[in-house]
Amino acid sequence: MKKFAMFLLSGLLLFGVFSGMALAQGITLDVWMMVQADVDLLRAQEEALEDFKAIYPDIDVQFTVFPYVEYRDKLLIAAMAGNPPDVAVVDQIWNPEFSSAGFIIPLDDYVAASETVNEDAFFSGAWDSALYKGRLYGIPFDVGVWALNYYNKDHFRAAGLDPEVPPVTWDDFYEYATKLTRDTSGDGIIDQWGTALFVGTGDAIQCITNALKFSNSGSVLNEDFTRAVLNEPAGVEAMEFFKSLQAVNPAGEVARSEEDSFMLFTAGSVSMFWYGEWGQSTVKARAPEMDWGLGNFPKAEGKTSIGTFGGWNMVIFEQTPYKDAAWKFIEHWTSREVNEKVASLTPANKEAAVSFLTERRLFPDVILRQLTTALYRPIFPRYPDLAEVQRSATTAILLGQKTVQQALDDAAREIDQLLDEYYAERL
Repeated sequence: MKKFAMFLLSGLLLFGVFSGMALAQGITLDVWMMVQADVDLLRAQEEALEDFKAIYPDIDVQFTVFPYVEYRDKLLIAAMAGNPPDVAVVDQIWNPEFSSAGFIIPLDDYVAASETVNEDAFFSGAWDSALYKGRLYGIPFDVGVWALNYYNKDHFRAAGLDPEVPPVTWDDFYEYATKLTRDTSGDGIIDQWGTALFVGTGDAIQCITNALKFSNSGSVLNEDFTRAVLNEPAGVEAMEFFKSLQAVNPAGEVARSEEDSFMLFTAGSVSMFWYGEWGQSTVKARAPEMDWGLGNFPKAEGKTSIGTFGGWNMVIFEQTPYKDAAWKFIEHWTSREVNEKVASLTPANKEAAVSFLTERRLFPDVILRQLTTALYRPIFPRYPDLAEVQRSATTAILLGQKTVQQALDDAAREIDQLLDEYYAERL
C-alpha cells in the first residue's frame, strides 16, 4: 500500500511537472477562416500574426482555411463532433445558426471589459448581424454591401445623359435605363440594355431584393424576427419596381447568375449593373478601357438608399478551453491598425474602412455612404430555408406565374410556417 501511495505521488508530481511545462510553453489557438489567394493579403496576415505573437508570446496561432462551398459544413461537423476550432470567421448569415445551437459563446462581457472593441467602432448593420436574442455572438471582421450602381459613362454620353450624375431614385433609374436600352447598330435589334437582372442560385438576389425593400422603408421580417412582413405595401412596391425593370433588361434573368450579369456589363452589353464594392478590381481587369462610374443603390422617392450587408464575423466556440486567449486574438484582428491590413473585403472597423477605401477603391465616399446605412439579412437560424422561399417568390414574379402580391403573400405564409415550426420546437 505504501509503495502504491509513493507511486501515485510520483505520478502526480510528474504530471505537475509536465503540466507546468505546457503552461510555460504557452498554448496554440486553432483559428479557421476562408481560403485566400491574394499573396499580399496572406503576407499581411503573416505580419499581423507575428505582431500578435510579439505582444502575447505565450499564445501561438494555427490557421486552417477552407473554400467557401465546404466551410460551413466543416464547421458544423466539427462543432457537433465536439472538436471545433477555438476561433472562427463565420458568414453573417451563419451567426444565428451557431448561436442558437450553443456552439459559440456570447461576447457581451468581453466587450464590456475591452478597451478597443466597442459597438461605435464598427458599422452598425454589421454589429447587429451578430446579435441573437439580445446578446452579441460575434465581432464584425469584414463587410461588403449589396449593392452599388456601376454604370458605363460612355453609354450615358451617347444617350444624352450626364455621366457625372447617376440615377438616385427608382424613377430616375427606370428613366435612365429606358434611354440606355438602344439599337446602337441600326439593324432594328436592341443590342444595348439599361441593366441586367439575375436570380441564379446564390444569395445575391436576396440581398438585392432586400435592399429594394429597405430602400422603401420595408423589411422581410418584423423587428423581433417572429413574422414575415415582406408582403406589406413597401415590399410589394419594391418588387413591382424590380419586375418593371424586365422591360430594360435582356431576357433570361431567372437562369442568369450575378456573375453572368456582371460579364454583360463588362462586355458593354448593359449600361448599369448592381454589384458590391469588391467588383471594382473585376471591372478594371475585364474592361480596362471602360470609362465607368459608381452611384448609390437607387431608392424610392423620399426614402433612404439602404443596401444589404454581406461579410464575416469572428466567433469563439463554447468548447475551447482558451476563451480569454481567443478574445485577445479577436481584439487584435479587429483593431483599426490590423483590420485594415488583414480583411479581404472592406474592414468592418469603420476607421480601418476609411483608410482601406481611400487607398484601394475608387469612389470611396459613395461606398462609405452605402456601408453606413446598410442593414443585415433576417436574423433566423434557418436563414437558408427562408432565403429559398424568397428566391421562389422572385422567380414566380419574374416568370409571370403569380402577381407580385400573390407571390409575396404565399412567401409570407411559408416563412411564418418556418418561424412557427422552429420556435415551437424550442418551447
